[in-house]
Amino acid sequence: MKLFTKYNRINIFTSILIFICGCVAFYFVLNYILIHQLDESLETEKAEVEKYVTQYNSLPEIINTNDQQVYFATIETPVLHERYLSKKTWNEHEQEKEWMRTLLFGITVQGKHYQVTVQKSQEYQEALLKLIILVASVMIAVILLSGYLINRIVLKNLWKPFYQSINEISNYHLHKQQSLELPASEIDEFAVLNKSLVDMTARVEADYKTLKEFTGNAAHEMQTPLAVISANAESLMQDEAILKLHHEAIFTIEDAVKRLSRLNQSLLLLTKIENRRFELNEKVDWDILVKQRLNELQDLIASQNITVNITADSISTIFHQQLADILITNLLSNAIRYNFEGGSIDIQLDSKHLTISNTSALPELETTKIFSRFYRHPQTKPDGNGLGLSIVQQICMLAGYSLHYQYADKMHIFSVSFT
Repeated sequence: MKLFTKYNRINIFTSILIFICGCVAFYFVLNYILIHQLDESLETEKAEVEKYVTQYNSLPEIINTNDQQVYFATIETPVLHERYLSKKTWNEHEQEKEWMRTLLFGITVQGKHYQVTVQKSQEYQEALLKLIILVASVMIAVILLSGYLINRIVLKNLWKPFYQSINEISNYHLHKQQSLELPASEIDEFAVLNKSLVDMTARVEADYKTLKEFTGNAAHEMQTPLAVISANAESLMQDEAILKLHHEAIFTIEDAVKRLSRLNQSLLLLTKIENRRFELNEKVDWDILVKQRLNELQDLIASQNITVNITADSISTIFHQQLADILITNLLSNAIRYNFEGGSIDIQLDSKHLTISNTSALPELETTKIFSRFYRHPQTKPDGNGLGLSIVQQICMLAGYSLHYQYADKMHIFSVSFT
């Protein structure tokens, strides 16, 4: 979830909660005020009745109206406490039931006890209360909606430099040797973030450059010692007396030198690819190249009794002949090396994809590590150096191709997308 979305959800939820609580509280406070005013008017009527009884020692004549009625009822015992209550009562003038505010109190006239009921209609107060609540609710809702829209627009503009920086970082690739350029921002926090990212990237680029130079120099410097060791191993193999006594040690040395030489060549190739020392200006006929490599590997395929199914269209692109050769050779070699006796290899080539699928005794590979350098599945033979797929990935990245792996129907599927 985006920070902006989460903030909006919290803001909306809080605003709605405040809106509801505010309306409820406003309703009860306003209702209390109106009822209190109504009670004061009832007290005024009570005072007038009591004043009249005190002056004339008789009950006053009452003319009831729609909004106010006064009734006298004879009782046996005097009313000691006055009472206020609200209830729905039949209004004779309106001929309907409506909410009335009632005051009950007692008076004594000429030795007789009376209960006086003074009623005032609450309809006006209710109507006024509803109108005020409606107006206040609409005003609060408009304020909250305006605040939400303003926040949305303002926050979107405020976060714009952040998303621009994220976009630049997403498009940044260390191997392309491009500098990271982030947009300037007037917001201090974003400015500090951008500066920190640029400084960090500069340090990473320097370390990456140093590492590449070290790898290239180490691989280059290893060539001469490897050649010397290989030449001396061959010389020892020519001496029958020495070979007879130390043949196991000599063959072990020769095997180790070959493996180290392959590793050295792979590292040199990776360094050249990363340093973009290959010009992609040659025409490559992919269908012809795939068939040529299959013919070269035919003896190895036949030795494992592997069935090869190929569907290849005539496809040509502008690429690099040697790199295309290495790409296909590595993918085919893996498909053969990790296959089993009587397995199969399916090859499909069209204008968009080159897909090589093979059966294998290996389970699904780790997609997060499969293209990493020196990665090998624990069940594989230790004769490889774990650089084959890494080289294929670097070649694809150089050409702008994409390399994908998936495991389906017990088949390991490697797909190179040309688009």
